[in-house]
Amino acid sequence: MRVSARFVRLAAVFYGALVLAAVLWNFFRGREPLSLGAPVVGIPIGLCVAAVTVSLGLVLYRVLPAMRKLAAELAPEVVDGANKRDLVLVSIFSGVGEEAFFRGALQPEIGIVIASLVFGLVHIGPDRRYLVWTLWAVFAGFLFGGLYEVSGGVLAPAVAHASHNAATFLIWKRSRAGSVGDEQTRSPGL
Repeated sequence: MRVSARFVRLAAVFYGALVLAAVLWNFFRGREPLSLGAPVVGIPIGLCVAAVTVSLGLVLYRVLPAMRKLAAELAPEVVDGANKRDLVLVSIFSGVGEEAFFRGALQPEIGIVIASLVFGLVHIGPDRRYLVWTLWAVFAGFLFGGLYEVSGGVLAPAVAHASHNAATFLIWKRSRAGSVGDEQTRSPGL
């Protein structure tokens, strides 16, 4: 999944389609197309939660060998050759698209537990090495689902999700700047 200009365009289309699906789902179910919640609450809460999840990710990176191994494998594939702007754009697109769909459409329909488990299931990797990522996604699903409930809309979880992804990508990018080509990477975890 090397992040390139083409990948950014594909991400914009894919995640834009998720937002559209959420809006249409809500429209046909007789709900508000997409409740954002209050920006004065959603933005600061989302940023605070992102700071916590990024910090927790760094701690898990330090204590879980599986997290270090996964990060060492994913970081070069994702960030090498990518510019910071593209990494941030993909983060914003994924945070907004996934939260609009999973929290804004699915969660009101099927509840926080099922929506969080489905969120985790779509983050399953190709083999067992990715189990830690899937479990992290289930945890994040519950966390973002709680943010949706508390804030009354998708803005807080979208800000948290996009900020977490952007911070993780940028940390990976910075840590790899001195180690590209080395066998050992110093990439912090997801």
